[in-house]
Amino acid sequence: MTASASDRDPDTGIADTTTLAPEPAAGATVDRAEVAARPTSFGAFKPVGHLMIGVPTQALADTLRAALQDAGWAGAAVQPFTPSEGMAEWRAMVDNAGPLAGFGYEITLLRRYLSLTEAGYRWLLVRVDDGEHAAAAAEVGRAGGATLAVHYRTLTVEDLI
Repeated sequence: MTASASDRDPDTGIADTTTLAPEPAAGATVDRAEVAARPTSFGAFKPVGHLMIGVPTQALADTLRAALQDAGWAGAAVQPFTPSEGMAEWRAMVDNAGPLAGFGYEITLLRRYLSLTEAGYRWLLVRVDDGEHAAAAAEVGRAGGATLAVHYRTLTVEDLI
């Protein structure tokens, strides 16, 4: 699925997150309202107030989701997230990035997400209240096999694993 120019943030060129659909569990259906409600900033995926946690397998993602819920996160606060429909767009953005983009952290994150997703990684998007809450979720993630946890703040992004 390729987004048109009108579906992209004019500053970043990143597609609106409604083109990035979660991968449903076996036998489940995708809730399009949930996809449309994904956090954005100017139409680009930027989940401020969330922690994006990466794990290498679906089994670890399922186990980690249950562990986060056991640790107090409500079901709606932990969303499975697989940007499978956006892979071609992510690849195009990485391939067409200008020479100065290599110095920006967003392109670095994009390259990491793309590489890990191509390797089969699964993602959990976890709503957090603050830095302490994000650190607690990252610790649960680390204990559950996560190899990446990125906390999206208003003006910064922070690697916690």
